[in-house]
Amino acid sequence: MDAKEFARFFGGFSTEKRVKLIATLAEAGKPGLTLIDLSRKTDLSVIDIGNSAEALLMMDLMNISVKGENKMLFLNFDVMSKLFDEAYHTFGQGRFVRLEEARLAAEAAEAEAEAAAAAEAAEEAEASNDVTEKSTPTKS
Repeated sequence: MDAKEFARFFGGFSTEKRVKLIATLAEAGKPGLTLIDLSRKTDLSVIDIGNSAEALLMMDLMNISVKGENKMLFLNFDVMSKLFDEAYHTFGQGRFVRLEEARLAAEAAEAEAEAAAAAEAAEEAEASNDVTEKSTPTKS
C-alpha cells in the first residue's frame, strides 16, 4: 500500500462522526446495525450518519446490505484488518505502544530496585542483630 492509499483509508477516521460510526459498527460485529439502531447508539442524526456513511462507503471501509425494509450497515472488516496490518508492517508500532512499553519497563525496573533495597536492608538488619548478639555478654 502506498502513501496515497494510506491517506485515503485513514481519511475515513478524519472526523469524530466517522470515528463514532466505525467504533460502533466494530462493536456490533459482522451482523452490523440498522440505520436507526446506529443513530440511537451514536447519538448522531440519520442525516449525519448518511453523510459520513457515504464517505466510508466510497473508501470501502463500510458496506450496506438490505434486509427486508431495513438497510444494514456494517464494517468491511477485511479492509480494516488489511489497513492496520499494512500500517503496522510499514510504520511499525505506534508511538503510544512504545511509550506504554517504556512505562512498563520503568515500573518493572523500579519494583526490582525496591525489592533489592528491601533485601539489602533485611540483610543489614540481620547482620546488626548478629553483631549485637555476639557483643552482648552472657551471664554464667
